[in-house]
Amino acid sequence: MKRSATLSIGMPVVAPFSRVVALMTGREHMASLLDCVAGWALHGARVHVCIAATASGPADAEAGARPAQDAVKRIPLSATVDAACETLARCGIEAHSEILERNEGEGQTEAFARAMRAWQADLAIGAPSDPVALAGASRCSVLVLPQPFARRSRVPPQRIFVASDGSAASAVAVRQAARVAPAGAALRVGYLACDPASARHPEDFEAVVLPARHDGDAAAHAIVEAALQWRADLLVLGTRGGHEGGRWRFGSVAAEVAQRTVLPLLLVPQLSGPASLAGASGIH
Repeated sequence: MKRSATLSIGMPVVAPFSRVVALMTGREHMASLLDCVAGWALHGARVHVCIAATASGPADAEAGARPAQDAVKRIPLSATVDAACETLARCGIEAHSEILERNEGEGQTEAFARAMRAWQADLAIGAPSDPVALAGASRCSVLVLPQPFARRSRVPPQRIFVASDGSAASAVAVRQAARVAPAGAALRVGYLACDPASARHPEDFEAVVLPARHDGDAAAHAIVEAALQWRADLLVLGTRGGHEGGRWRFGSVAAEVAQRTVLPLLLVPQLSGPASLAGASGIH
């Protein structure tokens, strides 16, 4: 059964995500990012708008110089996240601003993943530099907003395309796609050179076979082209987050798709936390 919810301002919600993180990396289109947060967060959800500060290094030789420099750098970061929270507040969404302190040698992806695990996030939205690694490290679904933006992402999506290779990771992605699909939305499963009749997926979705090899470049091209030709609003893909095994090894297909697609891409890690797949669809 397809479900939808409504924000206090009347905006339809894609799915009941109760712990949403907006990732500010400097690559995202702010209006589209906030549109997606407002559309994907359940009314009353815990929303964090976060940005990663510059990693701390050795103390400056001049006493007090380093803290002063860090304080100056934090001013625009704080202003940016506060402005985003104020915009969401006008939409009836209470959001908390976070400036993530990065440890020495820690990259942005690691900092975001650490925070997402601590917050028990079930969805992150933004334009992270390595979304596949982020999804795997955080065990959290990641909605990747494409760059450059030709237009704002459609929220909620009405045409959802899921790529599958028949693996357990793909089955998780299909369940998540069914969960986020609002009432009346069309959902198509694109099976990569496998037989839809024998795949371990629900049978109540339109399916198409994508004749392509399972290596990264060819498979990614087939997936993106099929989604575009079908005029999808959202592309969904499962990933092991870089772990070896299965047909889509090392997350290469997911990484290639993330680089190629001009559609919003929902990456669903196979080891998602229970909150991210709980409940709504009734599909097993």
